[in-house]
Amino acid sequence: MKKLISGMIAMVCAVSTLGTTVKASAGEMQTPSNLAYSEIGNSIDSYVKEREAGLASCEVSVFDADGIIYNGYYGYSDIENNIPADSETVYEWGSCSKLLVWASVMQQWEQGKLDLNSDIRDYLPENFLTKLQYPDEKITMLNLMSHNAGFQESFYENQEASPDEVYDTLEEAVKACECYQAYHVGEYTAYSNWGTSLAAYIVEQTSGMDYVTYVNKNIFAPLGMEHTCIDPKMADNAWVAEKRYELKCYGRYEDPKYNEDLGECLYGIQLFPAGAATGTLEDFSTFAQAFVMEDCPLFENDSTREEMFIATSYYGDSDIVKNAHGLWTSEYKVQTLGHGGNTGGCSSNLVFDPESGVGIVIMANEPGESVFNYGIPNLIFGNVTEREGIQNTDISDTEDISGIYYAKRSITAGAAKIMSAIGSLMPWSKNPNGTYSLKLCGIQMGEEELHKIAEHQYVMQNNGMNMFMYYDNGKLEMMSTDYVKSESGSAGTFLAFGFILFGIGCLLTILVKLFMKKKYTFADKQILGQQGIYGVSSIILALFAIIIGGINPTWTAISGIMAMIIGLASLANGGILCYNTIKADDMKTRTKVKQFIWTGLGIAYFVFIIMFQLYRFWTL
Repeated sequence: MKKLISGMIAMVCAVSTLGTTVKASAGEMQTPSNLAYSEIGNSIDSYVKEREAGLASCEVSVFDADGIIYNGYYGYSDIENNIPADSETVYEWGSCSKLLVWASVMQQWEQGKLDLNSDIRDYLPENFLTKLQYPDEKITMLNLMSHNAGFQESFYENQEASPDEVYDTLEEAVKACECYQAYHVGEYTAYSNWGTSLAAYIVEQTSGMDYVTYVNKNIFAPLGMEHTCIDPKMADNAWVAEKRYELKCYGRYEDPKYNEDLGECLYGIQLFPAGAATGTLEDFSTFAQAFVMEDCPLFENDSTREEMFIATSYYGDSDIVKNAHGLWTSEYKVQTLGHGGNTGGCSSNLVFDPESGVGIVIMANEPGESVFNYGIPNLIFGNVTEREGIQNTDISDTEDISGIYYAKRSITAGAAKIMSAIGSLMPWSKNPNGTYSLKLCGIQMGEEELHKIAEHQYVMQNNGMNMFMYYDNGKLEMMSTDYVKSESGSAGTFLAFGFILFGIGCLLTILVKLFMKKKYTFADKQILGQQGIYGVSSIILALFAIIIGGINPTWTAISGIMAMIIGLASLANGGILCYNTIKADDMKTRTKVKQFIWTGLGIAYFVFIIMFQLYRFWTL
């Protein structure tokens, strides 16, 4: 996506680069990838230069326990007005904001106000959680930190909202956006913005202050982070709010015809602790560096920092750490800790090696950017294939993991579970060379490739990102979510798309028949009505699953009501058609068969609605 494009060279010739080296004997120090400190700036410069045609702006800070090693500013915060990115440019942290929650939790634990192993309901108002499918199973803060408390995705995750639509309090947001508990506690990893925000609300309960005030007082102030805010309306830092309105966001692609200018791309985040932090590179780097400092200013005792680095979940039944108290692991030449982030207009990444103390943060004004956010860390930490014990060739080919995998970070229970069959799947197909590609019925679905690097261990490579995956008995685990192999293959996906295509076909048939000069009997009109029901249903299903369901809860509710109404209409229409067909004495056998078929389809559609658990829609 970010490869060199000659047609855009003129735009990026003015790339702005500022570097700072703070080591007196830089050549004597090396990063985990064996890159000398003195070469870090040149290495990053070269990497960006080779890919600058796909660059909007990117800022990079490399540090260790002693301080900043290198800061680099590349590209433009406003391309149209030729405003280069600099030390006063602010970016949205996205999900890196979650680390503020987990640092807050560890502070409360350190002060004895919170037990990580106690049931979270001990810290919540009575009957606060209303959608627990397994109320007898204890949910701990460690479950929330490891994203395995059993919550599926919500319709309302990080709902885009105008400032006047954002809830007044975190309590209101958490209660309004509550997720349905679809899995047993600890059964699956399913990344949860809501679970993180629930943890932030618990911090409010144990600390006695609202979350925005808490973070400003206990994290931003001690670290001197004067140019970062966490309030969803940026009300806690006027300077940041003003600078954020100056930032423009973009989409930059290999082919410039796909480039997008997104403008300010501002929106409120209802579950704001999960992704609303905004600030400068220097502040972001200051926060990240605190994790590698022996006298960590975030905590009173260094043992708290060490406790935070202890594993809280593993891949499968292996000893490979997946999560450590909210810090995700990433597999490079060394195993690192950190978190990535993405919003509608920005992306970021925070990565550090707890052993060497070397870390890096990256910020960009492009949503979903990966070449810089995930490619540059490879320069600092090396590639996982360079790690001792990892094989590059002659890997035992004893397992074939081909199949359709559905994400557990999705809607997997209730009426909207159709969403998981449409957008949250990975159809891996094995290639002759032993790698895997995303193919459905032989059709290439994406550019990702999966490479085996050790027994049960794989790396998914795409667009600068190397994502570690672990295969365990039909489950393909990624850092933030588990994918489970479907026993029925692609049946669910074909059912979803097949129904939509069938509905479109019905609508086209109606249009054709309306232009035919023909008199229709009452039964014919009923059949046309049933075709209309399918056509309208397909539109509702498509909007419900693809558009409405993930953005607007009000329209999601309306679409669910509409689905029930047309389901009942289908049942009534099929019943009347059946009655009239049985009652008719002079009807041809062929006509009766046709009408009985449509009768069966009409009744079957009502059953279809019930099978999709529409009655459980309200629990989502």
